[in-house]
Amino acid sequence: MKKSIYFHIDEYNRDSIVAASLYKKLSSNFNFCFGNRIDEGNLKKLDSFDIYIFPTVERLESAFGEPKNCKGKIFILPNESISGSLKVKRRLELHLTGSIYNSKLKKKWLDRINMFFLWGNSHLKVLKNYSKKISKKCLIVGHPRHDRVCYKKTKIKNQKFSVGMVSRFDVLNIFDDRLNFENIYNGWMDQFQFKYLFDTKSNVEHQWFNAVLDFRFFLDLIRLLNKKKIVPEIRPHPRENRNNWLKFKEKFNLNIKISKFDESFVDWLNRKDLIISSASTSLYDCILRDKKVIVIDKLSKEREKHGNIFLDDFDPVIKYFKRPKSLKELEKILFKNNKAKMSKSLKKLLYNEVNFPNHINSIEKITNFIVKNESSEEEFSLVKLIKQVIFKLLGFSEVGSIFSIGFIRQKVIKNSLQDN
Repeated sequence: MKKSIYFHIDEYNRDSIVAASLYKKLSSNFNFCFGNRIDEGNLKKLDSFDIYIFPTVERLESAFGEPKNCKGKIFILPNESISGSLKVKRRLELHLTGSIYNSKLKKKWLDRINMFFLWGNSHLKVLKNYSKKISKKCLIVGHPRHDRVCYKKTKIKNQKFSVGMVSRFDVLNIFDDRLNFENIYNGWMDQFQFKYLFDTKSNVEHQWFNAVLDFRFFLDLIRLLNKKKIVPEIRPHPRENRNNWLKFKEKFNLNIKISKFDESFVDWLNRKDLIISSASTSLYDCILRDKKVIVIDKLSKEREKHGNIFLDDFDPVIKYFKRPKSLKELEKILFKNNKAKMSKSLKKLLYNEVNFPNHINSIEKITNFIVKNESSEEEFSLVKLIKQVIFKLLGFSEVGSIFSIGFIRQKVIKNSLQDN
């Protein structure tokens, strides 16, 4: 009987391409199953997989509670381009090790993890500083969404100049059932001890100021692009409510498109001639796909004052892009060559963060490790097989930006790269 793998898809249009590529490489040796946050409640009840691949320790703890409830081997494969630079490395440390309040429980989970598949050398340095013991359970693989197996062979050529706008308004437009009151309360509690520029006190209103400012500029840009007969396509952040964008578009008759829920971010990038974005980790994706990019973080002098030192506002990648200081300046460079220049310093940054240029073999490194160490078959277990089938059947379709992975979507993901 083949061993089984559970892969946790935290954000569908970002993580499903990695799930599909791993399935393509490993399906001959392993049985595969995908799940997400909605499925977490069933994992503890139906713990029947030999290998679990999760993006964070938080998601593990949310699914199983305690390590003793998870019988299989555990691999961590991060799904965010969080920089390990000096200013923001504390956020990366929390992302890799988890922010579980109970220190004993956190240690138990970290001891229980069998391997971290890290994106780059800076991530390994952060874990070494945290724990030399944990750092020995690490393998640098690169940026998994940019393995060559994830790139589809066909590329759609646009008849007109195509502009994509990367939306990041998860503070204003929350994907789940949380109230804005709750979002403000969590920021007020400041559990991550965020630090804002020019302000010794960490006030939650800073992030709201910048979110509203960026949204207002989005409206300015939509109007500017429409005057040039361009219909921009909005790419909602995975933590945004996509349905709210659709309602907003219809109510105010906005001349925009909203990207498809099921389309991977890489495929969406490939369809665009220009990407307009605020501070975002998506800028790493843009560089790796050699896209023209304009970043809007300098359109207001006030924005930097409210920037969070530990988040994307000060990610070192941002300085390699065109950052106009006014809408008039942005309009002048709209049709220019706005690609980041691949300088020596940028190559070094990409090597540290995403293992550039070896990132194109990320999936291969992961699969080689798993096949080498875990591919031996086990005794047939009817109970385990039945539990796995039940788990797949418990899913249901997308509900707004909250989704689960049922039998049909499992099949769609598995088949998405079969023609490559």
